[in-house]
Amino acid sequence: MENKDIKIGLKVILSVEAQMEFIQQAGDLREVNALLTRVMAKQKIQALIKDSNLTTVCDAVMDLALMGDGNDAENRLLAAAVLGRLSAVARGRENEVFARLPELYDEPPLPIEELADGDEKYYAALSFSALKSSWITEYCTTQAVLTDTAEKARRVLLHTALKSSGSLSMFWQQSQHSFETLRVIESDDTRYKRIRRISSTMNEVVRVWEGEVGPDAGLALADWVAAMTKTSKKDAETAVLTDILDDALAMLLRIIELRFSHALLAPTYIMLDKARTAFGSVLWKEVIRHSNNLDKVRTALKEAALVLARQNRTDKAVMDVLCSAYHSRAQVMPAITAHFSDAHEIEPEVRAWWEQGGQITESQRKAEHRMGNSEDQQIGSLLINVEESKTVMEKLERAVVPFLEISDPPLAETVKKAAARYSEIALAARQLATMRKLKHMDLKGALLEYNPLQHEMLGGHQLGVRKIRVERDGIQKDFGGKIKVLVKPRVTPAD
Repeated sequence: MENKDIKIGLKVILSVEAQMEFIQQAGDLREVNALLTRVMAKQKIQALIKDSNLTTVCDAVMDLALMGDGNDAENRLLAAAVLGRLSAVARGRENEVFARLPELYDEPPLPIEELADGDEKYYAALSFSALKSSWITEYCTTQAVLTDTAEKARRVLLHTALKSSGSLSMFWQQSQHSFETLRVIESDDTRYKRIRRISSTMNEVVRVWEGEVGPDAGLALADWVAAMTKTSKKDAETAVLTDILDDALAMLLRIIELRFSHALLAPTYIMLDKARTAFGSVLWKEVIRHSNNLDKVRTALKEAALVLARQNRTDKAVMDVLCSAYHSRAQVMPAITAHFSDAHEIEPEVRAWWEQGGQITESQRKAEHRMGNSEDQQIGSLLINVEESKTVMEKLERAVVPFLEISDPPLAETVKKAAARYSEIALAARQLATMRKLKHMDLKGALLEYNPLQHEMLGGHQLGVRKIRVERDGIQKDFGGKIKVLVKPRVTPAD
């Protein structure tokens, strides 16, 4: 090799042939790394790795890494960085770059902080993302916490750990222990600024995750946040702690985005209680006052309450979480009332429970049920049938009886007695309904917006129906000022 082709100090190679000769004859992986770095900086790398040259270069890197010259571990870590660098520029040919990568690692590599700079750490992380080893999740989570300011590397490491874990829940469970390594940082301010960088990057990774959520994801996230924030916060800045909380809340919202059913489960939000405990009541009030994402979580909780209420369900656990999300139960009550304002179809008893912060006692609810809802429904149905038969019975007595008195006097007498007995039954039904505070809804013949919770569609529920006509009236009852529909009006599509 001629000296005019290679300037060893700067590793500037003037021809591709000379570059390849240098790489194949090099005895030190650091020299190869320096050469590739310089060629990339000059945007000459594509000519070097063209066609079969890429495999030749990667084989040379692997051979140097596996020489076993006493710097074996350092060389293997550096080789990961070199191969990662090549994969970054060999778009679509990553499989060629990483073909022999598994040969490097029977056990976890040295800490990624051993590398020279952020770029090398990033490229090494790219290599680790191509591995399927059993240690990859633990190694990547630990290195993502240990690295200080190499944010690109941290992002790749966390994404690799999450992909390896298979779900958000499993990742948060498996990575909690990694925060123990931060205890060596004595300054609260320095420690929590590092944690903020970690939580911010993790939030970015979770935001683009489209895989599985996993079981009990809310509980796993809560434990992850608790492990991250359990150290002293005496000298930590409030703004830094607020950012950390907002990142955690954003990840909570991502769980709901990916699987909305989790929004209806109180354990999804347990992170609020864990964070409150970790921060302490005084600091917690200050942090949530400046939070940007807490209102979004509150809205998700109110929507969950609304869905449950529309299903005629109450949920004490969800109500307790709502109280945690707000400062007090007193603040929850007007918030729920405002959120339920347009939901007119909710049963009055269920609405009252939610709007009163779940403070209706069981004895109060049992007292209401002792008023006889099922019996009242039967009385209401009887009243409807009696009223619908009224016109027929009146015509029978007024028009049919006179003919029967001429043609069949005994039958006429029987019909008279039946009509009289009907009048007695009708009177008794009306009196009983009055005693039970039942009354007609006076909707027969009306055109209304269809609401499956308030109307009974003849022939069964039909999708797409908006306007309906009431064919049979309904019955409602006054429960101490709360009106509840006991017998739904029967309706047909208005079209």
